[in-house]
Amino acid sequence: MPKIRYKARNARGRIVNASINAANDSKAIELLNARGFTEIEIKKNFWETLKNINIGAKKDETGVVKQKDVAIFSRQLATMVNAGVNILEAISDVALMVQNKYFSKVLQNVAKDIRNGLPLSQSLSKYRKIFDNTFISMIAVGERSGQLGEVLLDLATYIENSVKLKRKIKSAASYPVFVGSFFVVVFLGIVLVLIPKFEDMFKSFGAQLPAPTQLVIDVSHFFIDRALYIIGIGIIIFIAFKIWTKTRAGLIAWHKFFFKIPIFGPIYTKMVFARYFQTLSTLVRSGVDIVASIQISASTVNNVYIKDILENIRSSVISGQTFSSNMEKYAVFPRMVIRMTSVGEKTGQMDEMFLKVTDYYNDEVDATVAGLSSIIEPVLIVGLGIMIGVLVIALYLPIFSMAGAMANQQV
Repeated sequence: MPKIRYKARNARGRIVNASINAANDSKAIELLNARGFTEIEIKKNFWETLKNINIGAKKDETGVVKQKDVAIFSRQLATMVNAGVNILEAISDVALMVQNKYFSKVLQNVAKDIRNGLPLSQSLSKYRKIFDNTFISMIAVGERSGQLGEVLLDLATYIENSVKLKRKIKSAASYPVFVGSFFVVVFLGIVLVLIPKFEDMFKSFGAQLPAPTQLVIDVSHFFIDRALYIIGIGIIIFIAFKIWTKTRAGLIAWHKFFFKIPIFGPIYTKMVFARYFQTLSTLVRSGVDIVASIQISASTVNNVYIKDILENIRSSVISGQTFSSNMEKYAVFPRMVIRMTSVGEKTGQMDEMFLKVTDYYNDEVDATVAGLSSIIEPVLIVGLGIMIGVLVIALYLPIFSMAGAMANQQV
């Protein structure tokens, strides 16, 4: 039996790189799931990858499945399951309704696995790029509890909310990127193109330039004459930064810095925890135990600094401490969120309280993103006004001086 190399997170939350004896990739994933492993990634060497490449593959055999397609699939499947249709027939029917040919092919393969005796969760676990750990874990809970229809509805709502949150993140990120790019383009255009043309004109005057004009020209010369040095230093800084963030300490420090960025730090914080608590509330409500929910939800967070915090909280919860008492140790959690979580623990309604925390963060994200444009637009207008004002004064002072001198000579 061949050895299959994998990378996964064990029950203690640690990343494991090892190998397992299994007939194929699917069997390896099945065995690892049974041992409590999550975030499973099957590793292939170069020759295996080359061997599996099918140059003549048809377009419908490869493709991308969007999250909204998965949400629609979940809702359609939930409707059929709640109506009493058995899971095999429901999957087969939905596969025919799906417009994405690749996704339809995947669902047909899932139906074949179910027909061969595999449960739905194990069949879906073969397609990790489409169905993540949260999805598969909830499906497994739905199968065990006999509430698959309700879990699928929760999943559809969860994915739809995730898509909305991603749109908010893109909206919040695109505006400052546009503003920053605009400023850089305007500045480079002025320094590299406009000022040199004025300088050539001033040289024909043969007169001494005013101090503001000379300062602007010196700035232009600084960037033009040292362009290669500036680019070289920028490349060195970029490479050094990449090397630094490859270390764990460097990556944690960098990810921690995200929360301290003026204006954007609070937005980033709210978006990270909106996604985390949304996943957490969905898992707990579906019947996943709190320890596993914390671990699975943490996998949706891309910030290493926050992942470490969540792992510390999970370890404390395992040892018998409460979730809220551990949140108090970290300044990233607002007092209101800690208090709401504490109330949920005392009343035994953790799922409802996590849902309210999710709503709190979503409302905060909406309000902050809406207010972002009202903050940036005045800064943009004032910044451009100052830049253009200084430029006009500096570049036209010699012209005004020359015109005044000519008028005095005529008098």
